[in-house]
Amino acid sequence: MTIIYQLVSFLGLLGCLAQTAVVRAAEAAVNFDAPAIVVAEPINPDVVEWPTLGGDLVRLRVPLSTFQSPEFRGEISEYIVEIESPYQTIRVIDFWPKNEVYSDIEGNVNVESTKQADNNLNFQLSGAYEPLGRGSVQGDFHNKSNTQESYQRKPPMQILTSSGTIGRGYGVFFKFRPGPLPVMEGVRDVAILAEVPRGWRADMLQVTMRAVGSSAYSNRPQTVGETRLWMTTNREGDVAAGEQAKRYVTQERALRSLAASSQARVQDKSLPTFWHKLGASLEVIDPKIPNDYLQQIIFGSTNKYYDNATTNRLPVDLRVAILDYWDVRDSLVGLARNTAPAHTVHVTFNDLP
Repeated sequence: MTIIYQLVSFLGLLGCLAQTAVVRAAEAAVNFDAPAIVVAEPINPDVVEWPTLGGDLVRLRVPLSTFQSPEFRGEISEYIVEIESPYQTIRVIDFWPKNEVYSDIEGNVNVESTKQADNNLNFQLSGAYEPLGRGSVQGDFHNKSNTQESYQRKPPMQILTSSGTIGRGYGVFFKFRPGPLPVMEGVRDVAILAEVPRGWRADMLQVTMRAVGSSAYSNRPQTVGETRLWMTTNREGDVAAGEQAKRYVTQERALRSLAASSQARVQDKSLPTFWHKLGASLEVIDPKIPNDYLQQIIFGSTNKYYDNATTNRLPVDLRVAILDYWDVRDSLVGLARNTAPAHTVHVTFNDLP
């Protein structure tokens, strides 16, 4: 029994060290942020050239923030941002920024080329006619030609920003890379022109932001920071839809806060006995509550109110908060398909953003 206890203690120490390393890695990661609520500006379809399916047009302006921790020792090669409508109620028609390139060289490049050809011919002839005598002829022939060309060429270009649609047109991606001045921190604005169903009032967009680079321990490209979150949006001027979006943001914040304060209780219910803890340390038993249960609840596409293996072992107050969260989220998503008349503001859409 003493050997088993020592083994468990040693494995627990390794787990603590691993968690410490993960925490330090997280501290060194690049952090992202995006607004919890974005107001959708209604667009007059008469001023837009793109064909529609008969829905309403809205424009979303989204400021995206990036922050690199001072403890991070590495180099960032690109930021990847994906904004998607998982309920397929927001169809992307256009977006900004488009593909952008840059060059370290200003103006055109002068190119000069010189070609030289040398021709050399050596010959020797000899003949004999014995009754009269012998004779021979020798000679050289040289010919040189020079050709010189001068023209201008566009300088080599490098990609600064690339973008396009994802999810069969119900989402958009952006990739940002370092330019001549490799400053990757700060705010970058993106804009989306989208078509929504008639009577659309509010919706939810899933935003995934990821940083790719190299760390101080490896030069190979890897993910050095990642953030995933919901971003709510509501039609400009719709006060009730705006209040519903605020309720969702408040409920999600409350759920995350309660889950953080209940971490010790969740851990006890996930590994209720000594043998469960031992099996989990040896990686032969999975925890009864997944480590990413909160991510499954917040970003899951379906709500399982009854007999949910992810939630039925959680503390009662946390389960109640989850049910409340699902109710608020369903109410907000329901506004995306509302057929009631909505307030319309005609805004001209000339150029994004």
